Amino acid sequence: MKRLGLWWRATRPFSLTISALPPILGGLIAKMENPELIFNWLYFFLALIGCVVAHVGANMIADYCDYKKGVDREGTYGSSGVLIERLMKPKEVLKGSIIAYIIATSIGIYLAYSVPNGRFLIWIILVGGILGFFYTVGPFSFKYHALGDLAVFVSFGPAMTLGAYFVQAHQFSWTPVLYAIPLAFLVDAVLHGNNLRDIKNDIAVSIKTVPILIGESNSKVMYHILVLGAYLSVILLIVFNGLPAISLITLLSLPLAIKLIRLVNAKEQVSENQFAMIDAATAQLHSAFGMLFLISLFAKHLFIR
Repeated sequence: MKRLGLWWRATRPFSLTISALPPILGGLIAKMENPELIFNWLYFFLALIGCVVAHVGANMIADYCDYKKGVDREGTYGSSGVLIERLMKPKEVLKGSIIAYIIATSIGIYLAYSVPNGRFLIWIILVGGILGFFYTVGPFSFKYHALGDLAVFVSFGPAMTLGAYFVQAHQFSWTPVLYAIPLAFLVDAVLHGNNLRDIKNDIAVSIKTVPILIGESNSKVMYHILVLGAYLSVILLIVFNGLPAISLITLLSLPLAIKLIRLVNAKEQVSENQFAMIDAATAQLHSAFGMLFLISLFAKHLFIR
């Protein structure tokens, strides 16, 4: 039982809603845009499982690479902590990542060859897979070259949402791409908060992240932009792209967003332990915002005509 708990911790469970919400959003949009669509629940759950398991694989391979490179070491806050605390061996985490990627790839291949026009789905899966796997793995190592923000924005935003949409609708649409943008802002905010917290530790091992390149002060501003950008993008989508006005219920999560912005502003005044959970807290904001966003679309689909 204890071992199972360690594996669960290694997945970084606090972050998994990041990969669960986009495929749910994509499936819902497919049904909204195509009312006569016969919704395929098997494909929906396979897409959902595939996205989450791929995320687990990416988390584990990132833990492995960060530990090997010295990014995650004693005294740092990143990763799941199972390697830093020597609760698991690096080769175990690596094997876990490989198994997760095999499962996700198998699901992706099955869906690509099962749905009409599946060749396009293969390209979406390849984009997401490359951005996730090579996030820390060479030769690209996006995280270590200040490209992590772009990687998570695309993969956990438009790519996953469009992929899940395509599984149901079998065609391209800009709607899932655009509607994924608010969530993508908050996914990037999770990463950016993490990198802002770790700026000194990352400099010590000579990697580059956006906070290292633009400095701590500008990084705080960027965090504000990412968080508030989620709300602004909802308003813009309502005005210019037909998003239902009820989606303004996402503003109910604004108090949490303001609390996090204040925490970021006070980074130098609070203890390291207090600021250490900025990534997990931002992931909670992503979950709250995302659930409200989905509820608004469900309400539009079921009750508002």
